Amino acid sequence: MAQRVFLHIGAPKAGSTYVQSLLWANRVALSDAGLLVPGRELFDHTLASIAVRGDHDDAQLRKRAANAWERSVKRARDADGDVVLSNEWYCWADADRARIAVEAFAPAEVHLVFTARAIAQQIPAAWQETLKVGLAQSMEEFVDHLDDAGERWSWSTLDPAESLVRWAQYTERARVHLVTLAPHSADRTVLWQRICRVLGIDPDGYDTSTAETNASVDVESAALLQRLGPDLREAIVTDDSTWDDQYRWIQSYLAHDLLVPRGGHPIAVSEGVADRLRARAAQSVAVLAEQGFDVVGSLDDLLADDVPEGARDVASVTDGELLDLVTPVIAELLAEIRRRTREIGARERPAANALGNQE
Repeated sequence: MAQRVFLHIGAPKAGSTYVQSLLWANRVALSDAGLLVPGRELFDHTLASIAVRGDHDDAQLRKRAANAWERSVKRARDADGDVVLSNEWYCWADADRARIAVEAFAPAEVHLVFTARAIAQQIPAAWQETLKVGLAQSMEEFVDHLDDAGERWSWSTLDPAESLVRWAQYTERARVHLVTLAPHSADRTVLWQRICRVLGIDPDGYDTSTAETNASVDVESAALLQRLGPDLREAIVTDDSTWDDQYRWIQSYLAHDLLVPRGGHPIAVSEGVADRLRARAAQSVAVLAEQGFDVVGSLDDLLADDVPEGARDVASVTDGELLDLVTPVIAELLAEIRRRTREIGARERPAANALGNQE
C-alpha cells in the first residue's frame, strides 16, 4: 500500500489546471522519485472525481468514472511510495462521499491539499467560466446564488472554510494542507514550489515549461459571451448532443481558442459586489485561522482585493467594442468551416471515384 496519498481536492479557479498539467507532464520523473500520478490519461482524474461525487446524469460517463476511480485506488494499494490525485471538483462532494473517498485509501496516510485564491480574484474568474458554457447571468446574480448549497458554483466549493473543512473532519489536521496563491503573482512557479513542499519533492527537479492554465476571457469577451450565451447554448445542446458538447464548442473552441488570445481588459466588479467579497474573505480567513491546518503561503493572500490595472465592469463594454471583437471571430469561423469542408471533400472524393470505377 502507498505510504501517503495526496488528494488535491480543489478549489476551482485556483491554479488547479496549472498544477495538474505539471504533475501529468512530469509523471515519469515523479514516479522515479517515488510519487505516483495514476491514470491512463489526465482525464482519468476528472472521471475519478465524478465517481467520488456521484452526481453526473450520464450513465455511460458514470460507469467510466467508477472504473477510473477503482483503478486509481488499486494503483494506490499496489504502490510502494506516495500517490497524488488531483481534480478541483472533488471539493464538491458532500460529507458522506468525502468520508468514503478518504477511507478508500486506508491504511495509507491521506493528505488533503487545497489550493486557495483571494476571493476577490476568484469570483470574477468563476463567473466567466459560466459564460463559457452559454449561461448569461450577471456577476451580481452569480454572487447572489453562491449561497445555494450543493450547486457547482457555490461557497460550498469555492470557499475553503466550507469545502476544505467539510473534508478535513476525516483526517488529521496536520495532514490538511492549505496552499495559497500569491495574489497577482507574475511568477507562476511560486504555486508549483508551494505544492512541491507539500508533496515533499524538489521543485527544481522538474520541467515547468509545458505548464498550462485555464485562462479567463477578458471583459470584452465576457460581454460578448453574456450577450450570445443563450443562443449558443441552444444551438449546441440538442436532442442528439453529448454531455461535453457545450465544453467542446463554446468553452474550448470559441472561448479558449478564439477569444482568449484576443486579450482585452481585466474584469472588474461593482463596489457592492466588492464589499460582499471582502466580507466573505474576512469571514473565511477567520474560520481557517482556527483550524490548525498546514498553511503553505499566507492566509493574508486570501484577503487581497486590489483591482487589476485597467479592469472594467462588463456593463461598460460598448456595442462598438463588441462589433470590433466579433468581426474577426466571424471571419475566423468562416475560414474554419471552409477548411473542414475541404477536408471532408478530400476524403469523400477517393471513395466516390472508387464507386464510379466499379460501375
